[in-house]
Amino acid sequence: MSSPPPTPIRLDDFWAYQVVVLADRVSRYTLDIVKTEANLNQSQWRVLAAIADQPGRSSAEVTAVTPMDKTLVSRAVASLLESGLIKRTPSQKDKRSAALEMTKLGTDRYALISAKLAKSLNAVKLNGESTQDFNANVKHFSRYMAQMTANAKN
Repeated sequence: MSSPPPTPIRLDDFWAYQVVVLADRVSRYTLDIVKTEANLNQSQWRVLAAIADQPGRSSAEVTAVTPMDKTLVSRAVASLLESGLIKRTPSQKDKRSAALEMTKLGTDRYALISAKLAKSLNAVKLNGESTQDFNANVKHFSRYMAQMTANAKN
């Protein structure tokens, strides 16, 4: 007995595929601004943004909040330290850890990039909804997918 034919997925109507396409377009757009304004690559930008979001994060904490592995974070941190955009303060409690913070130069570059991104990406209306509403929906789907992934491993 043969199995039934697979149910076709129409990519135009498949929200998961459309999210991937959207993420790629946003990433390319963001990278263009980041390169033009600060001559940073994507990894450097993600680390800088994670530090700006919560100054004092360690490299391990940056890895946890960005979609990057620890090797990429380590390389980005090293290059940002070398270029003077961030500084590292060793932890007094754990000598293996250090707090990462932006320098004045890093703060200035971040402000320039984030202003351009906010102006262009947060200004758009999405079928009458604000980007805040859209973000809430994205977070909902993200939590759902995290749960689905966890359940699939069990």
